[in-house]
Amino acid sequence: MSIRIPGDVRLQVRTVLAELSRGARFEDADDVFALGVVRSLQLIELITWIEDSYGLEVAQRDVFDGHLRSVDRLVAFVLDRTVGS
Repeated sequence: MSIRIPGDVRLQVRTVLAELSRGARFEDADDVFALGVVRSLQLIELITWIEDSYGLEVAQRDVFDGHLRSVDRLVAFVLDRTVGS
């Protein structure tokens, strides 16, 4: 498994969310769950992508705490776990 360097995390997250949502429009601060960009199946795919791409474990608590709700929060989550560790 190849772990990505965090420098382009924002672009990677936006790209994956755009693919999962089939091109839905959203801003980096938008709640992608409230907008319907991410639903349950896409959430599983998103978690799998984060874990595979960055070598992180995404716990149920991370989802409930809102770490995956927006591009901004997702980027902060990944950077905190990769750079901050």
